[in-house]
Amino acid sequence: MEKTAGRLFWHYTKIFKWPILGGVFSMVAGQICRQYVPYFLALVYEAVSTYHNNAAEIWGIIGLVFLVQAVGQTVSNLGFWFFSWFTPKLQTLVIRDIFDYVNRHSIAFFSEEMAGNISNKVQQLQSSLYDIFYNSLDSCWSFFYCIIGIVILSLVDWRLSLFFALWLACVLPFGFSLGKKMHQLSKETGSRQSYTNGVIVDSIANYSEIKSFANFHFERLNLLAVLRTLRHAATKEAFMRAKLILWQHLIIAVSMFAFMAFTFWLFVQKAFGAADFIFINGLFMTMGGILFNITWMTNRLSSLIGRINAALATLAVEPEIVDAPDARPLRAKKAAVKFQNVSFAYKDKRQIFKDFSVDIKAGEKIGLVGASGAGKTTFIKLLARYFDVNGGKITINGTDIRKITQDSLHKHISTIPQDVCLFNRTLYENIRYGKTTASRKEVTAAAKKASADVFIKQMPQGYESKVGDRGVILSGGERQRIAIARAVLKNAPILIFDEATSALDSENEKHIQASLKRLMKGKTVIAIAHRLSTLREMDRILVMEKGKIIEEGSHDELLKKGGRYAKLFKMQAGGFLA
Repeated sequence: MEKTAGRLFWHYTKIFKWPILGGVFSMVAGQICRQYVPYFLALVYEAVSTYHNNAAEIWGIIGLVFLVQAVGQTVSNLGFWFFSWFTPKLQTLVIRDIFDYVNRHSIAFFSEEMAGNISNKVQQLQSSLYDIFYNSLDSCWSFFYCIIGIVILSLVDWRLSLFFALWLACVLPFGFSLGKKMHQLSKETGSRQSYTNGVIVDSIANYSEIKSFANFHFERLNLLAVLRTLRHAATKEAFMRAKLILWQHLIIAVSMFAFMAFTFWLFVQKAFGAADFIFINGLFMTMGGILFNITWMTNRLSSLIGRINAALATLAVEPEIVDAPDARPLRAKKAAVKFQNVSFAYKDKRQIFKDFSVDIKAGEKIGLVGASGAGKTTFIKLLARYFDVNGGKITINGTDIRKITQDSLHKHISTIPQDVCLFNRTLYENIRYGKTTASRKEVTAAAKKASADVFIKQMPQGYESKVGDRGVILSGGERQRIAIARAVLKNAPILIFDEATSALDSENEKHIQASLKRLMKGKTVIAIAHRLSTLREMDRILVMEKGKIIEEGSHDELLKKGGRYAKLFKMQAGGFLA
C-alpha cells in the first residue's frame, strides 16, 4: 500500500483515468459555454434599456442565452455523471485493498492496536479518499471557470486581467496560510476521533467485565476524559473554519467595491460599453466567490490529506512478518518440528529463549509444563511464525519456516485455544471455517467426532442457529467442541492445545478429552497445560522454566524423578490424573 496521501490518490487516479479525464473534459467544455451566458445577458439588458422596436433582436439573444446555458449545463453535468459512475467502484476497491493489506500484518500489530481504532482508520481512509476525488473534480470545475474568466477579461481590456492578477497575489497567500492551519487542526481532530472510537469499541467488547466489576462510572469518567480532548481539538478546528469564512466574505465585499470603482473609471474613459461593464462586474463577482471556493476546497483537501496520512500512519506500516521472495508452500501429511539454537526477545527486550533447542518427531505428542512466563505460549507463537526468531531457526521436516509461505504454514497447524473465538454466524458456518469447501456431510461428521452433534441438534435451529457475539450463547464446553470440530475438518498434521481444557468442569473435560484423543491420532501434538490431566496421552513432557527445558520425559518417568513436575503434580493433590 502507498505510504502517503498523494501516492495513494495517484494510484487510484491511474486505475480510473478514463472516467476522470472524461469528467474533466466535460467540465471544461461546459464552462466555456456557460462563461458566455453573463455576456449575452448583458446584451439583453443593454438592448432592453435602449428598446426601439427591436424585439426580434432581443428574442434572438434570449434564445441564444437559453441555448448556451442548456448546452453548458448539460455538458458540465456529464462530468458528474462520470464521477457517479466510478466513485462507488472506487470506494469498494479501496476497502478491499485496505482489508487485504491490513490482513498481511502480524499478530503483534493487532495486539498493539485497538480493533476500534483500526476499523475507524479504514473507514476514515476510504471516506476521505472519496471526498478528495469529489473535491478535486469540483476544484477543476472552479479552476477552469476562473482561467476562462481571466482570458475573457483580458480580451475586454488588458488592465482588467492585471487588476485580477494583483488581487490574486494579495488574497491567495492569505487563504493558503489559513488552509495550512486548518490542515494541522484537522489532523489532530481526526487522530482524536480515531482514539475515541477505539476506546468506545474496547469498552463495548468488554462490557461483561464492566458489569461484573460494577465499573460503569469508572468507564464513563475515562470516556469523558477522552471526549474532552476530542471536543477541544474539534472546537479549535471549528473556530478556525468560521474565521476563514468571515475573512473570505469581508475580502470579497471589499474587492467587489474596488473592482467596480476601477471598471467604472475605465467605462468613463470609454474603454468599453455598458454591456461590457455589466458583464465584467458580474463575471468578477462570480469569479471572486469561486476563487475563494477554490481556497476553501484547497483547505478542505489539506484537511482530507491530513486525515488520510493519519490513517496511513497506522495502517500502511510495513508488515513485520513477510514471506521470503523464494518462499514455497509447505506440503506434508506428517510434520517433524525442530527448534535449533533459537534465541528470541520481544520488543521490550525481555529475553525469552537463548540457544533453545528441541526435537519433536513426526507424530510425537509433546506436553509443555511450566509457570507463567516460562515460554510455553511464545514457543507456539514462534512455531506459527507470529513472530520471527532473533537467532537460530525453526524447521518443519527440515525446512526453515521462514522459507515457507505463511498461509501454507498456518494450514498445517490446528490450534484449539483456551478461549475459543467464534464468529457471530451459524454453528454450521463456524464449524465449516476449518475447511471452507467442506460439504454439509463433512461438517456433520466432524461435529459427531467432536461430540458436538448432540447439543447442536438440541438448538432451536440446529446447525443454522447463530451463536451470538464471540459465541456468547454457548457454554465453554460447547465452544471447545466447536473448535475441535473445526480442527477435525482442517485435518492439519500439527495440532496445538493451548490450555484447551483448563476452564472446563470435570464432566465437560471428560467429553472433551475423549474427542481430543480421537483427534490426536497420527498428529504431531504440542499441548500446553496447567491441569496435568490433559498430559496423560503425551509421549513426552517438557518442563520449562525461564525459556529453558529443565526436565523431560513421560508422565511416569517424571514422577519417579521427584523433580519439578512431581512437585506440580502433588500440588494438584494427585486429583486430576488417575
